[in-house]
Amino acid sequence: MIGASGSLGSVVAEQLSQKNQVTGTYCSREPTIKIDKVEYKQLNITDKKAFEGLEKGFDCVVLVSGAMPATMSGYEPQTYIDVNITGTLNTLEFCRQRNIPKLIFIMTFSDVSDSFYSGLPITTEQPRKLAMTGDHAVYGISKATACDLIEHYHQEYDLQTILFRIPTVYCADDNVDFYVDGVKRTKAYVKMIRSVVQHKKIEIWGNPENAKDMPYVKDFSRLIELAVSSKTAQGLYNAGTGSPVTLEQLVNEIIQVFAGEESVEKTYRPEMASQPNFTFDMSKTEADFGYQPQYDLRSMLMDIRDSVDSAVWLTSDL
Repeated sequence: MIGASGSLGSVVAEQLSQKNQVTGTYCSREPTIKIDKVEYKQLNITDKKAFEGLEKGFDCVVLVSGAMPATMSGYEPQTYIDVNITGTLNTLEFCRQRNIPKLIFIMTFSDVSDSFYSGLPITTEQPRKLAMTGDHAVYGISKATACDLIEHYHQEYDLQTILFRIPTVYCADDNVDFYVDGVKRTKAYVKMIRSVVQHKKIEIWGNPENAKDMPYVKDFSRLIELAVSSKTAQGLYNAGTGSPVTLEQLVNEIIQVFAGEESVEKTYRPEMASQPNFTFDMSKTEADFGYQPQYDLRSMLMDIRDSVDSAVWLTSDL
């Protein structure tokens, strides 16, 4: 598994290690928390020769590692080219040269961002339409190019390739910050939880009826496990929930889970920007993997509440 030390990759690696022998890679810094059953190796995927240090005998590669705007301080578009395109090509060559029969890849949903407000579930057949402006443009282009390279290796070398298109996957770890236009900010839902816990108040920005898919990392890791086991799945799959959550629902559940019976003041701010409004058609994913999410919104928030370091999540200054 390439990229086993981040918020997403570490949970996937732990899930896979329950039934599989897993080698997990990290790029530069060794993981602070290691999973007992996972063997860790350092790997820079932009360096083709670095793959020579990996052992033989793998039957699947899960490629989670990638450069993305949410983790980029400032703006370095070359990084997207190096990591997401060259890194993917190096991984594909590694699969070809080692006769590894399967690659699983994580794809962004920015390739269909123009369909967010259509009111229709986004299908896997939705035409690709990439943004050509903004800080996500080169990122989206690089991920789409990686997908095209993967399809080439599928057709040319009969590599089984499974691509999961993901929205934001919600995690329960101490990584509460991300980058917007290269500037560090705290994740919106973390700020909302902190406001409820510390001040017993919460703001609802934009249209409270806008709804979006909110998959939980533990469900997503089970989906990856199903993909590793599948002998027939091929191509692009949506990795959402198919059950979008409105902002109003999210706020009400945060209050219930983190404030309980205490009164919380809600303030509506319709003049502020709204969250995206979209949902995924999950029919292909359900049919090919027999997949159904186990976590709804409340159980996800309860698991986050019971799993995270409260000193980081709940008591930091707003």
